Amino acid sequence: MKCNIDKLYSDESVEQWKQIIGEELHYHNGYFIGQEDLSTGLRQTVRNFYPYISPGSKVLDAGCGWGGPARMLIEEHNCLVQGITISKLQAEYCQSIGLNVWQQDLEKDEIPGEYDVILSLEVLSHIYDKAMLLHRFRQNAPRLILSVNCVSDNFLGERTTFNDSMILCSTSELVRYLTNEGWRIQSLKNRRFYSIPTIKYWRENLERVYGNHTPPGQFNLLRNLTDAAFKSIGAWCQAFPLIDIIAADGATKMARIEIK
Repeated sequence: MKCNIDKLYSDESVEQWKQIIGEELHYHNGYFIGQEDLSTGLRQTVRNFYPYISPGSKVLDAGCGWGGPARMLIEEHNCLVQGITISKLQAEYCQSIGLNVWQQDLEKDEIPGEYDVILSLEVLSHIYDKAMLLHRFRQNAPRLILSVNCVSDNFLGERTTFNDSMILCSTSELVRYLTNEGWRIQSLKNRRFYSIPTIKYWRENLERVYGNHTPPGQFNLLRNLTDAAFKSIGAWCQAFPLIDIIAADGATKMARIEIK
């Protein structure tokens, strides 16, 4: 049975989420090269994509969560940002702080409008028909920035996870979906190693707030994730790459072409 993702992201209050993922409400993995705090690492993930987003661009944040990346793009990069989230709570919160956000289901609802670039951070794993969404994205923008939780190409374990809300694809499958749907990949990087402090901070916050008690809802899923990762962090990183991709349609050129 397909998970009710709206409910998964709407049951706990915004204040509860702030205690676990931080006041700026970035619900994605960060980028750390030293001893940065959680907020700095999370913001750096978004800033890593600035070279591929021209200042003043019209951006669709597909799966915008509570609007952390959208706020940065508006305040630091002078972008016009339209957000989409499946969560009623997230949409209402974003609207309450002045962000332009619709509550929509990316798999079912039409995505209106044309944009310079689509940003989608760690959302594609929630999508069952990934190829179809990537196909539809080409109707909305010539440029695409993705961050995707994947499994390694030789992974033999269970791919459905996070209370059945995610179905993980392999890195090679992700590349095939993109290229088959007309996207030209210009940069592909595995960011998992640089993201590890994120789950350390989440784990510490969960322990601080809930101690030995079972956290409610998605917070318990997060605790289980951090427990699984830290049983063998090296093996976990190899099994679950975090792939950042810059792509464009066949008629669009982008700078900073790099594949690693």
